[in-house]
Amino acid sequence: MHRLLLPFLAICLSLSPFLGCESDEARLASHLERGDAYAEEEAYEEAVIEFRNALQLAPNDGEIHFKLSQSFLKLGAVKEGFWELRETVRLDPSNHEAMIQFASLSILAGELEEALQRADEVIAQDDTNMQAYVVKAQAHEGLEDLDAARAAFARASEIDPENVEPLLIFADFVQRQGDREAAELLFRRATEIEENFPSLASLATFLLVDDANRDEARELLIRASQVAGPNEVVRAYSMLANLHYQDEAYDLSFAVLEEGIERAENPLDLIYLLSRVHRVQGNDEAADELIERATVARPDDVGPFLVLSALRGERGDYEGALVAADRATEIDPENTTARMRRAEALLEIAVRGDQPERMDEAREIVEATVAAEPSNAEAHFVHGKIRMQDGDTEAAAQSLRAAIDTRPDWPEAHYLLGSVLMMSGERTAARTEFARTLELDANRLEARAALARVHATLGEHEYAVEEGRRYLASRPDGVETRIVVAQSLLSMNQTQAALEIISNVAEEDRDGRVHFALGRIKLGQGDRESARSHLEAAAETLPHQPDILVALLELDGAEDRLGDSIERIGSAVAAKPDDAKLQMVSGLMAVMTGKLAEAEAAYKQAIEVDDRTSEAYTRLADLYARTGRTGETIETYEASLSVNPAQPRLHHTLGLLYERTGELARAVKHYEEAIRHQEDHAEAKNNLAYLYAESGKNLDRALDLAQDAKQLMPDDPNAADTLGWVLYRRGVPSAAIAFLREAEAGLLVRVNQGGVGDQANLGLIRHHLAVAYEASGDAESARDVLASAFESHGAWVDHERSQGRTVADEAPWYGEARALEGKF
Repeated sequence: MHRLLLPFLAICLSLSPFLGCESDEARLASHLERGDAYAEEEAYEEAVIEFRNALQLAPNDGEIHFKLSQSFLKLGAVKEGFWELRETVRLDPSNHEAMIQFASLSILAGELEEALQRADEVIAQDDTNMQAYVVKAQAHEGLEDLDAARAAFARASEIDPENVEPLLIFADFVQRQGDREAAELLFRRATEIEENFPSLASLATFLLVDDANRDEARELLIRASQVAGPNEVVRAYSMLANLHYQDEAYDLSFAVLEEGIERAENPLDLIYLLSRVHRVQGNDEAADELIERATVARPDDVGPFLVLSALRGERGDYEGALVAADRATEIDPENTTARMRRAEALLEIAVRGDQPERMDEAREIVEATVAAEPSNAEAHFVHGKIRMQDGDTEAAAQSLRAAIDTRPDWPEAHYLLGSVLMMSGERTAARTEFARTLELDANRLEARAALARVHATLGEHEYAVEEGRRYLASRPDGVETRIVVAQSLLSMNQTQAALEIISNVAEEDRDGRVHFALGRIKLGQGDRESARSHLEAAAETLPHQPDILVALLELDGAEDRLGDSIERIGSAVAAKPDDAKLQMVSGLMAVMTGKLAEAEAAYKQAIEVDDRTSEAYTRLADLYARTGRTGETIETYEASLSVNPAQPRLHHTLGLLYERTGELARAVKHYEEAIRHQEDHAEAKNNLAYLYAESGKNLDRALDLAQDAKQLMPDDPNAADTLGWVLYRRGVPSAAIAFLREAEAGLLVRVNQGGVGDQANLGLIRHHLAVAYEASGDAESARDVLASAFESHGAWVDHERSQGRTVADEAPWYGEARALEGKF
């Protein structure tokens, strides 16, 4: 050791108990001071470094963990911020702000019990903490303890009666529970307390569900725009302009947006919206001029260039979009939005120009951003687009949902998610996303066209026509949407209206799709000759289109010309043997010609080509069912559900099959799944209610299900029978009798109209009615109805045997009926 160092070290060591050369306390204070300064300057990455250094010296200091958590959250590093908050509340349970933040993030992470515990701990220390009650309510709601959630939301709104925020949160909850009357009172009370943007806009949004309230909602939004604060101006004027646009008051929509641009501190979103409205109205020059003016006026601001890039991208000018995005990244190389615009433009150029190197560049930009900023909505959005191009719809949906979690009011993300869900066959979920897109942006015409298509595929033809007509009002040259509207009108038996819609397509624009639509219309009018002419013209230009081939197959079958279809379909399959839909057409043709083994082979080939095609599984299962192969039917349906579980029709069918084979627990499971995937599935609700009633279990739920089924199928005798039987099982036979008599009367009408097969059900319903009469003390009516029950079943047995079918003499309910008969 150097001799001169020894005296210095000796001095340091002698003073260290008092001062230290640089004591841990001094270093800690220095790190904290620098960290606080960086956080104040919003230099959060540097703040993270300092707070982490501080924790090396004081690892159990809850306040430092909290400061580090806040810097992480400001950077969008939610996972790291969540972890530091967990440490904070462990070390310092008195930090109520940290406890509430941690509980809120716990809810997002699905840790509902943890969130509830933390909220209760805060409330135990401070019964007036409004945020703690809100978090408590949200946790209870997630745990489906709705009464407790309502009580907590109500308490939050009572703590500070002059604060509208908790009242609006409470109103939203009440609205979600379907209590619109109570929700309206709460929304109106909020406006009475304070007429600010949140209260006025919330009430307006609530009222707009019913068109009868449109005038009042418009006035509320006008007032909301007048009182909006600096951070609310863009949202306020966007909502008002959107409503004017929906009402086709286009001049007012333009005026509102222009006024908003003048008022907003950062009007870029409004400029973008105004330019899009100009474009929708066909004013492309005005749209371009608006954005170009902004880039000239603010050449060193990334904002106008980002808007210009987005607008050019919407027009399909992706090279121009890339130039604008490059300019934005030159101005601010660290701007994430600019990088994502660039990645999007590269992606679109790659897809359209077969330039894989551009795709690789886009992927590299996006994946690096997702890794560095896991809560970046734009990065997840573009990642979703890349995964969509990769054909991985599940991963694409995951990325897009991550984007929406961070930016729930992003119409483009909802639209793209809807498109991905349509690709994966989740049509009901796609409908929800397209509808949400239009709630957020009524000018997004591609979403309206998509919503019309999904309504049509779901059989909701009235809605398909409504949305399609609204689209065509702005885009009369939209041939594809004209076809959708025409086909829906045809499904509604409005043949002439369908013809008028499709006839507006100019002769030179009539491609195979238009001829196909016209062929269907002519078939609906009974004009087979014209129908064949149009369908054959469609097949010439689209020889491998499955729907056209099926339409011609059905026409050939009706005119005894199946040979033509055999040749036509055979050529199509030979040309495209790996097309699953064509294999299914081949299977259908084989069924029509009685070649069931060939049909089975074709359906199996379709599944081998694309095992995600649920329709192929369904057709194969139907074929097995027709030939009495129940076990293979069930196995095939189960295989289809393993590929795509969100198929309520298949769940319902499996419920029926399992019920028929006596596997009631599995039947219950599939009926429940059918209802989960389709809330208004009346038959599944009816059948499940009946099974619960038969078992004597879950009778409260059985009553709810039976009432829902009766409301959805008010004229169906089976729904009336189920509701009556559930009421009997719950011990109220007097209430059951009215519904069982209604069921008997309804089924008698069917029997009298020739429905001899309904005699079996009539016997069962009469048995139910006899049991209810006996339980209510009316033995005479019970005896008479029971005799009729035996008579109805006997008539059915005679009918079945006359058709050569083997049936048992007695139905399963005969044992109970004989016991009842013995009482008389």
